Amino acid sequence: HGVEVWLSSDNHLVDGGIATAPEIGTYNDNFGWGLGIEQQGVEPDVEVDNNPRVAFDGRDQQLEKAVEVLDQWLKEEPLVQPKPPAAKRDMSLPVDVENCAAK
Repeated sequence: HGVEVWLSSDNHLVDGGIATAPEIGTYNDNFGWGLGIEQQGVEPDVEVDNNPRVAFDGRDQQLEKAVEVLDQWLKEEPLVQPKPPAAKRDMSLPVDVENCAAK
């Protein structure tokens, strides 16, 4: 049993758009309100302290770490490239048939 998050759509903007906002939280019998995530967040697999000065200088330490982790993962478990399909059979008519008067 569970419910969804319902968004309001009655906040009309002057340009004709709508600003939505969550009004009703989620509930699940197993996790309670928020399905164990809402207002709690999710524990990261890799924690990165994103230094504000480094970010101001244009580096994204979280992105750099993600690329590093994915690169290592691909080294440990390389992707298996599927074999390309066989060449399609040439279905064009032979020259001697193309010139046939019966066609």
